[in-house]
Amino acid sequence: MSMVQPGMAQSGMAQSGIERADIAFEVNGAAVRVSVPPVRRLSQVLRDELRLTGTKVGCDAGDCGACTVLVDGDPVCACLVPAASVLGASVTTVEGLANGRLSALQASFLEHGAAQCGICTPG
Repeated sequence: MSMVQPGMAQSGMAQSGIERADIAFEVNGAAVRVSVPPVRRLSQVLRDELRLTGTKVGCDAGDCGACTVLVDGDPVCACLVPAASVLGASVTTVEGLANGRLSALQASFLEHGAAQCGICTPG
């Protein structure tokens, strides 16, 4: 039995023959474990596997900031981060920043009927 080193995902072949990486990390305070292709980006895992759609993908090049998340407290562009690199890390998405109350800006948007499409809001 092989041991997983900190910061390295355990790789293996799925029944489909496609290599997969088992990644355990924390998202917004909850422990998660996913099995994904090693080339999968963190933004894809958050949106497609974990259904956390607040992390937007605008440019897919790390320029727009719409996919910004915190990894161990540091801001990163999730569209550039291989998901396997967050093994054992703590990830905070825009959903994890909510405290149950509207900020002054959010309250103003609500009061004045300001609509946002959601693309630039997280970044």
